[in-house]
Amino acid sequence: MTPVTTIRQSVASSRPIRKDTRLGLRLNASQRALLAEAAAVSDASLSEFVLRSATQAAREVLADRTDFVLPAGRWSTFVAALDRPPRAPAGLVELLATQGVLDDA
Repeated sequence: MTPVTTIRQSVASSRPIRKDTRLGLRLNASQRALLAEAAAVSDASLSEFVLRSATQAAREVLADRTDFVLPAGRWSTFVAALDRPPRAPAGLVELLATQGVLDDA
């Protein structure tokens, strides 16, 4: 079995995407100044900079929870481990068969 690669591609459009949802932020003066300076050196408006930065940070956080990447050479080893039948650790079957203190006598 070969790994499946998902490619995410954005579709360019001649029309801008309509943005109809707002997000408000409360920040102190030094935070605003920092963001404004970074936006200026990035040649972006403050809103564009904050939206782009927050979106990128969100993608990075979610990537750790949604994407699983392995080098091609290790993919078959991973799949083989998943395909093996489960093994019960030594003593687990006996432990679960033993009556516990909360079980009815």
